[in-house]
Amino acid sequence: MNEKDKKHLKTKRTLKIAGPIVLIAGLAFAITGFADLATSFGSGEMPSRFWCFFIGFPLIAVGAALTAMGFKREIEGYAMRESAPVFNEAGQKIKPGVSAIADAVKNSDKTFCPVCGSENEKDSSFCKKCGASLIKKCPNCGADLDSDSVFCDKCGKKLQNDDRI
Repeated sequence: MNEKDKKHLKTKRTLKIAGPIVLIAGLAFAITGFADLATSFGSGEMPSRFWCFFIGFPLIAVGAALTAMGFKREIEGYAMRESAPVFNEAGQKIKPGVSAIADAVKNSDKTFCPVCGSENEKDSSFCKKCGASLIKKCPNCGADLDSDSVFCDKCGKKLQNDDRI
């Protein structure tokens, strides 16, 4: 373990100890201030330790923050272990729907025009709306290719967007 890791662990240990101590001290001050205020109502006297409220509540906030920083890994690990099953379950529930959509797109008997985007029959050579070619020809070997091909499946040449009939 390197020096930086040792320093980090020492800081975490300090936060795990100091945080609860400051938090408990803040609670003690706040309870003292509240008890003094409550007892002064019946006697008619002014509360003499009401100032403890003004020290107690900031100490509670600082103590809670230090404790949360000291236990951050444990808190986030717990949250992750609680959330992961929920995400996995949601994924399993939507998987059939996503698969059905993917299959519908993959096995579609339609093709879309790269120029205007209109839907055409799979075996169409030209778009029925704008007349653009739906068949790519490889400029290297002249093979007919699918409209969504990026590389020629005969010679392997990368195709340009304008390699159409």
